[in-house]
Amino acid sequence: MLRCFLQVETLFHLYLVTQGVNPREHGIKQELERIRTYMNRVKEITDKKKAARLDKGAASRFVRNALYEPDDKDSRKEKGSKKTADTKPDAPSSKRSKAN
Repeated sequence: MLRCFLQVETLFHLYLVTQGVNPREHGIKQELERIRTYMNRVKEITDKKKAARLDKGAASRFVRNALYEPDDKDSRKEKGSKKTADTKPDAPSSKRSKAN
């Protein structure tokens, strides 16, 4: 909508030039500046909405999962080492018993 106003003001500026009136001395210059300031404000507001924002929940989940070490992993290692120590080998031992 502001662009439409800017276009109308620009056309009026051109009309003044064709009529031999200096547009810099006319009140149209103030109107053009006012419209430009409003357009800049609108642009700043829309840029702020598009800017990246910190999602605290997502950041905390990211950090929590990055630093997460499951207890199951540690218990699996311990269980695996206990199983290897507790299980007996299937093959008979190669040690010979001394029979005197």
